[in-house]
Amino acid sequence: MDTIAEYLIKVDDFSKLLVSLFKEKVVDKFIGAKLRVDKKSGNIDRFTVQPNLVEKEGDIGSFPLTPLIAYGYARTDSASKYLHKSVEGAKTSKVGLIARPCDTRALIELAKIKQVNLDNLFIIGIEDRGMFPKAGRESRKIKTVDPTKIVKEKVGDNGLIVKLDDGSTIDFEKQDFAIAENCLRCYRKTPVIADLSVSDLGISIDSDEIILKVYSEKGNEILEKSGINKKSLPEDIKKTHTDKYNEIIEKAKEKRAKDLEEWANKPQEEKLAELLKCTMCNICIRGCPVCYCVDCILMKKRKAKIIDKATYNLTRIAHDADRCVECGNCDNNCPQNLPLSLYFQSLNESFKEIFKHEAGLSIEDIPFRSGRAISELELEKV
Repeated sequence: MDTIAEYLIKVDDFSKLLVSLFKEKVVDKFIGAKLRVDKKSGNIDRFTVQPNLVEKEGDIGSFPLTPLIAYGYARTDSASKYLHKSVEGAKTSKVGLIARPCDTRALIELAKIKQVNLDNLFIIGIEDRGMFPKAGRESRKIKTVDPTKIVKEKVGDNGLIVKLDDGSTIDFEKQDFAIAENCLRCYRKTPVIADLSVSDLGISIDSDEIILKVYSEKGNEILEKSGINKKSLPEDIKKTHTDKYNEIIEKAKEKRAKDLEEWANKPQEEKLAELLKCTMCNICIRGCPVCYCVDCILMKKRKAKIIDKATYNLTRIAHDADRCVECGNCDNNCPQNLPLSLYFQSLNESFKEIFKHEAGLSIEDIPFRSGRAISELELEKV
């Protein structure tokens, strides 16, 4: 996907961009974000971001962009999952959404099986280094900072960085807030499909600006009509941004190779033993963005108590493996801390090597287990 233009915009102007989507009738609905409000204290919890379906421009309000970039949606929610399950896959309405790179890959896979209509989407991608998916829980252990004083957050080189209302910043240690292991192994940190994207890579937390990239004419048009102030991305910031991105990708590839080699050398008995820790709680199924069955047979069999743990897990892996976009949602939410992303990432490496297949890259790619792909393989033998 080619970049048309790159700018710096004010973080506070991002909401104006979203308002323009409604004013210009580009969208009927927008999957936004809101911060959880603690029921007891009434305080805003910046560590817990929830999806918020907006249906009119007046409801956009102030958008929590930096919490969404740093933490993602809480628990099993993701933009692609929410679009599919709660907004009917944009089949009957025009929908805008903010999507992480793995979300855009999930949209590709869902479109292949006619679960979403890509033509009805306006996508704002996030170009990121990863997120802190368990920040809501991890924040409860932090006693040295008043969370109500936090006004901004960023994923830094050594962990979470927050800015307080007095202008000071705090760098937390890695043991305080952990970037998802799955994210640290991910080398695909740009959206596959998008009209616009935002990124804070190479931008100081003290800056009130963020990088905005334009990928489509539709995105360019809405940016111009929004009237927000923008300036071309300066060469020094562009270099810092690019260098940081390349550094993150190289580290991810190194970690991926190391972790998957260790996983490959682990005895099969140990891998199976990990799966047998599973309680069949169904959280991995509920969180998977490419699970699309209306009636899940695994959930039914689990409820009827007619399936064992090994069969449950192996069936799920077999069902989703060639569509897995490596979002890590199953792994991040597993209450038993099963290394689910390692199972899927190791399989994806095999799929790339044997079938030259990588899920979520193109709507034109033929799933290698599809009837069409099998027919083509049979013809090659003739």
